[in-house]
Amino acid sequence: MQQNQDRSTFVGLILIAILFILYSTFLERSKPAVSEHFPNDSTAVENISTDIDSSASANNIAEDSVSDGDSTSIKTIPQGPFLQSSIEEEFYTIEDENFKLVFSNKGGRIYKAELKNYVTYDSLPLILIDGANNEFNYNFGLGTQNVSTQDFVFDVESSDEQSIVYRLYTDSTKTQYIEQNYRLSETEYMLDYDYKMVGFDEKLANGKSLVLTWKNEMFKQEKDFKMEQNNTTIYFKENQEDVDYCTCTEDVKKDLSAKVDWISYKQQFFNTTLIADNSFYRADLDIHAPKSTELVEDKMVVEVAKAELGFEYTKKAEFSFPMKFYIGPNEYKRLNALDNDMEELVPLGWGIFGWVNKLIILPMFNLLHNFISNYGIIILVLTVVIKLVLFPLTARSYKSFAKMNVLKPEIEAIKEKHKDPQKVQQETMKLYGKTGVNPLGGCLPQMLQFPILIAMYRFFPSSIELRQEQFLWADDLSSYDSIMSLPFEIPFYGDHVSLFCLLSAISSMLYMRLNSQMTPSAGGAGAAQMKMMQYLMPIMLLFFFNSFSAGLTFYFFLSNIISFGQQYAIKNYFIDEEAIHKQLQSNKKKPVKKSKFQEKLQKMMEEQQAQKQRLQQGSKDAGNTGSNATSKRKGGTNRQKPKKRKK
Repeated sequence: MQQNQDRSTFVGLILIAILFILYSTFLERSKPAVSEHFPNDSTAVENISTDIDSSASANNIAEDSVSDGDSTSIKTIPQGPFLQSSIEEEFYTIEDENFKLVFSNKGGRIYKAELKNYVTYDSLPLILIDGANNEFNYNFGLGTQNVSTQDFVFDVESSDEQSIVYRLYTDSTKTQYIEQNYRLSETEYMLDYDYKMVGFDEKLANGKSLVLTWKNEMFKQEKDFKMEQNNTTIYFKENQEDVDYCTCTEDVKKDLSAKVDWISYKQQFFNTTLIADNSFYRADLDIHAPKSTELVEDKMVVEVAKAELGFEYTKKAEFSFPMKFYIGPNEYKRLNALDNDMEELVPLGWGIFGWVNKLIILPMFNLLHNFISNYGIIILVLTVVIKLVLFPLTARSYKSFAKMNVLKPEIEAIKEKHKDPQKVQQETMKLYGKTGVNPLGGCLPQMLQFPILIAMYRFFPSSIELRQEQFLWADDLSSYDSIMSLPFEIPFYGDHVSLFCLLSAISSMLYMRLNSQMTPSAGGAGAAQMKMMQYLMPIMLLFFFNSFSAGLTFYFFLSNIISFGQQYAIKNYFIDEEAIHKQLQSNKKKPVKKSKFQEKLQKMMEEQQAQKQRLQQGSKDAGNTGSNATSKRKGGTNRQKPKKRKK
């Protein structure tokens, strides 16, 4: 039995490792290589250009760095079909308890968006939109000219602490104008936004002539640059379709020809999303990492996202296209309340893994947080609860292994009697059938635990609740814990030492070694395999999880310790091998009732055995035929000549 148990454990551990590697590889988006050395000198980016690439205007607007309430002189007024009463770029602020938004009258757009309840990993203000390099620009044809709204300075029609209205007039009569209306929503982190065109019904025809170009530089917010970059992309929701994300690059764009409900520039824990009330009719998406590390006001650019969004113009006196901005955290409960599938921005896993997180792990996590404020303690309690819930499966698995263990002498006798491996396997299955032992009984309960294991693997790195939460030596449970920085980088390992990862690897090795000591040795190949796994699995853990979240590696460490305790308790207090042996011997006297699986398995093995015997017999017959033929040939050529008679 122990050999079967060791082999099952060996296969199970290999499956876990393969599942982790395949799952993370499947989910991880292909990324351009990240520069290993990030420049600290900001002098190369002190002057930020806001040149506008437009065929309608050859005028460029130069700006200095901006602070709230400041105004900067514009050198020239762009030429075009609109009247501009101001020659200065001015900035206006609206805010609430969640975010602070700074608007520019140049293009009538959001210039800066700061989340007030969060900071970056190095305690700086957390900015999701910032700088003149970004773009929020409407493009359309007006007569013989191509208009880009970001070339023009809008008038402030009205403003207060919670709203601002921009207008761009065509002439002094003010009967024709473009209006952009921003106002704080009752929903947290939401900004209502209306784009209007008044009096253009005589100048624009019905059609798909309006295009909104939205570009945003997304800055580094988290400690682990590579992890953040791997979790930064464009998500989108096509009308009546599931949420999807863009794997596009600078050279390969994603063109969506169907209607699109929203576009989201999603980072690891935050997002900026533009939601259309009536859907865009198309979207062309592009996201890429900078070819070289870019700094803007000492902030590192993780990705540059760009979308060209088309919407249909309806010819009427007042055309309106209402939208909304969500600028806030990737918090599952909050996004789920928006009722537009934006909760899919939180990567909890697909299929059964996602459902385990949504229906089991998240509710338990939120429930525990109502009573416990320390997230490290929450992970400890959560791990204990999960292991207690899974305890019946663990006990059933070990009991199945114990049944096979007490049959080990009889299996060894079968091996001595039959030298053919297939015959040994066939007779072993007959023995299992007589005694009522299911050889897969120990594996299936373990396999049923995989969805929870994989779900936890996705849950911890995606939970904003763990972001910047400290526990013991870990300063951020959502990122790796480092007790030592290395002066060099080890391939596939990194340039730091994660203590929780190290403890997980050591506890895994000790658990496997103690487990093998608690049960009889299998000997032979099984023992060699288990000995190899005692060292191979911990090494794989060290390399695979060293850069993963401290919350995850802490969970694995606790899980290993609790598993050992459970197995020790099961062996010493729940399993009586003598009673099991008596029960199995008693089962032999009962009529054998095989399951369909056992019947199919035995039939398959009998067919394999019969086929092997036919092949052996055919080979034997062929050998005999060849031998006879050879004998005949020899007989025909070497017959002795008759002796001559003596006279």
